[in-house]
Amino acid sequence: MRASGIIIVLFILIIAAVSGCLSGNEPKTETATVDKTSDPDSLEKKVNSEAGVTVTAVYLGSSAFDVKLDTHSGSLDYEMADLSYIRDNKGNIIKPESWDGGIGGHHFEGILKFPGFDDSAGFELVIQDVAGVKERVLKW
Repeated sequence: MRASGIIIVLFILIIAAVSGCLSGNEPKTETATVDKTSDPDSLEKKVNSEAGVTVTAVYLGSSAFDVKLDTHSGSLDYEMADLSYIRDNKGNIIKPESWDGGIGGHHFEGILKFPGFDDSAGFELVIQDVAGVKERVLKW
């Protein structure tokens, strides 16, 4: 009886470990929508977590985004103005004008500014080649 109990417990632990490993490989993208009438911290933000790097973007309006990158391993040596673009609802690509944030380290944040574009019909902020992920697409 004791041996069968140990086998059952081991079987449950193996299933839990395998399911945890499998679920950790899927990209996680989330949207948080809150009241936009208060302060900038309450604006709609988009989050993408893949390959150990979390990218958070808040659309500030006026073709500008507050973008933050976080990781717990390695260094984030990325020039966001070179890796980012807007894809509008017609498929047009709009490259950024400037990035005022940092580069390198485990965490960095800054403002990514684009030339004016029509944001009324929806658009995507695309960030390429961060931590081996070809495209991180954040949709508004």
